[in-house]
Amino acid sequence: MTRKPFSAIREMAELVRPYRAALGAVLAGLAVLACLNLAMPKVLGYVIDRVFKQQASPQVGLLVKVLGVILLIYVARNVLYYLTKNKVIVVGERAAFELRQRLLSHLHTLSVDFYQQNKPGKISARVLQDVQSIKQFIQDELASIMINVLMLVVAGAVMLRVDWFLAVWTLAILPCHVAVYCVFRKPISAYAREAKERIADVSGNLIEQFDGAATVKASATQLIEQEKFRESMRRGMRAQIKQSRYYILQKVAADLLVGLGLVVLFGVGGYSVLYRGMTPGRFVEFYGYVWLLYPRLIELVSQAGRFPRTSASVDRVSEILHIEPGVRERAEAVPREIAHGRIEFRNVSFGFQNATVLDDVSFVIEPGEHVLVTGPSGSGKSTCINLIPRFYDPQRGAVLVDGVDVRDFTLTSLRQQIGFVFQECFLFNDTVMANIRYAWPQGEDEAIVEAARRAYAHEFIERLPQGYMTMIGEGGVQLSQGEQRRLMIARAILKNPRILIMDEPLVSLDRTARQRAIEGVSSLIGNRTVLTITHYPAELPYADKQIHVADGKVTVRDSSGVVLNP
Repeated sequence: MTRKPFSAIREMAELVRPYRAALGAVLAGLAVLACLNLAMPKVLGYVIDRVFKQQASPQVGLLVKVLGVILLIYVARNVLYYLTKNKVIVVGERAAFELRQRLLSHLHTLSVDFYQQNKPGKISARVLQDVQSIKQFIQDELASIMINVLMLVVAGAVMLRVDWFLAVWTLAILPCHVAVYCVFRKPISAYAREAKERIADVSGNLIEQFDGAATVKASATQLIEQEKFRESMRRGMRAQIKQSRYYILQKVAADLLVGLGLVVLFGVGGYSVLYRGMTPGRFVEFYGYVWLLYPRLIELVSQAGRFPRTSASVDRVSEILHIEPGVRERAEAVPREIAHGRIEFRNVSFGFQNATVLDDVSFVIEPGEHVLVTGPSGSGKSTCINLIPRFYDPQRGAVLVDGVDVRDFTLTSLRQQIGFVFQECFLFNDTVMANIRYAWPQGEDEAIVEAARRAYAHEFIERLPQGYMTMIGEGGVQLSQGEQRRLMIARAILKNPRILIMDEPLVSLDRTARQRAIEGVSSLIGNRTVLTITHYPAELPYADKQIHVADGKVTVRDSSGVVLNP
């Protein structure tokens, strides 16, 4: 994705906009802090010209007053530092909190195919690592950049007021620092982004390896996976080294320019003291301003060199936030009740890029009918059914439930009234009770136990160490596939939907587990409208119709195999 040079700065400004009042207070505090810092050279010049000057009587009283002023300056500086730093930390934490919430909320609006095309590790890296990088910039760099810019502007103005001739010679070096930044910005930014992308790839690959640990061991491919990991890390390391190399070169160039500036300062300053009548105290005062300015300048250049790392994170987060949801809720959509469960596909066409999945398809499923959806692998069975809950939207035509276009339902009201038993049994690292309750959070404990009984899951749950309060591990690893499937069925029973969609409910199960699953499915059907995607139509005898999907077309047959008109 090509980004304009200052797009990350605009994005960062937009991110902290809600906290502009707090940052305004920080800026005011930093302005006072800058003035206090700039007071020190003035005090030093005063001491040299007034206190240390040879006089008839020592100026002890004046010296004590000056020392008191210096002490007050340092106390005030540290109080202001504490207040401004604390405020910036709070802003950083709140900004990161809100940004992660915003990212997750937006990610939930994206279509299923987004998650199929992007590894979980890469997505989570944007939410966690990239936002963390942005937070650290706000907390560690933002206030420092603000004070450094203030110091440069105010110190430059004061230097011109103290001695314009010496100031012009000293400040003439500043454009060279800008040139150094411009030269090194692009390579640092490019390699910073590449390094972050490589780390995200590594994170995604690690999650795949851990999720598929059994497959890796069974295939004896540990060495292959280790080599893939090593190669990904090596690429990331190369990008990180190149980025750091350019960053160091930028810092070296900036320091050399500062050295050149000091040579100019002492050369022209010595001339001014010897031939232009500049007092030693005045020169020390001027040198104090320069000594405040040059370290700030070096630090600002260094911060400019580090910003591409944050810029890469800002760009990666922004890319996610600018992805348009494949399914949008219409402005006129309202919550609706599915009273009957009648489903109609009316001249529906859908495809992915150049691949046609459905071509002008029409059929009707009456309320309470039990329909098997069959077809070759990859023919689009799941895609066809996924148009009902609006995981995708048709490119032409309409899908209607109870005579209403599904796009006229709010997404929440539509999906809350449709039950799902997915092919992949996804369970959370939580208790059995919490996993069954997930589809219907307000479900009572008694209702959960009854749903488990009807799904033929109660018996094995009771045998678990802590029954319904047993933690089942990430992905339900403590359970067999058959047990996982029955928990999914219990979850659907608890939801009590008007429409039920089951995707391969018998896949990967042995004969006993398959029979148990069939019993659970049978208890789930009732008078609901049920669509079951399956490769085992003979083992599901309850169907009223069979919909066969192949080559973009749909053939509908009754239970006796007679082809029906759409």
